Amino acid sequence: MPTPRLTPQQDRAWSLLIGVMTWLPAELDAHLDRAAGLSHAEYQVLRWLSLSEDREVHMTRLAATASVTPSHLSRIVARLEKRELLTRSNDPTDARRTLARLTAAGARVVEEVEPGYAAEVRRLVFEHLDPGQAEQLEGIAEALLTPLRSDCVGLLPPRALRPSDIS
Repeated sequence: MPTPRLTPQQDRAWSLLIGVMTWLPAELDAHLDRAAGLSHAEYQVLRWLSLSEDREVHMTRLAATASVTPSHLSRIVARLEKRELLTRSNDPTDARRTLARLTAAGARVVEEVEPGYAAEVRRLVFEHLDPGQAEQLEGIAEALLTPLRSDCVGLLPPRALRPSDIS
């Protein structure tokens, strides 16, 4: 028995989602390349390191939070190391694990780039959504990502409380 095709609504929604997944990263890549000579993936690695305690994270956790595969992370980290934006070292408590650490130069890059990056994300995404749609986007993205990579979702900050949550 053949598997049924997507309904017209599902097909349109899927095509729109593929378009967003293709063109939004391309726009952010172009912005970050102009701003700092970085790809979006490279910037996410630096950004997550800047948000972590001591600006140091195990590589496996960094891969999950930056939403890249471990092998892709190794290539990204090698490029960022050459630019002296981060360093790698063995974990002193477990030699099997590697730590990535943001350097002072890497922290400066994030500090300089973050305001423009946030403005670009607002311009490309959130200016087109009302607050209810932004909340729906968060819920939909979490619902889709959780079965694929619950480890990524688990490392994110918890959802912010909304006035409706407090009543």
